[in-house]
Amino acid sequence: MREDRKKAFRNALGNFATGVTIVTTRDGDGRPVGLTASSFNSVSLDPPMVLWSLALDSPNMAAFRQAGGWAVHILSADQEELSNRFATRGIDKFAG
Repeated sequence: MREDRKKAFRNALGNFATGVTIVTTRDGDGRPVGLTASSFNSVSLDPPMVLWSLALDSPNMAAFRQAGGWAVHILSADQEELSNRFATRGIDKFAG
């Protein structure tokens, strides 16, 4: 990893002591899947790795296991409504 990218990654994670994130991916049919995750942590700077947790019985498990990648969206304090939407089961979290 280039030194400037490593420093940016370290700085970004260093500013995120604790908080709430939304993790998104696409399922096998290309539909967006997402959930609120408060269990987000830095694991390694080199290689750059993060950890987040998903319950084994989550309806989203298959999509994340089969996904080639996923994105972590770090929320600000004023995004509680978005966090709550992605924490709610059985709704279209991407509507609007």
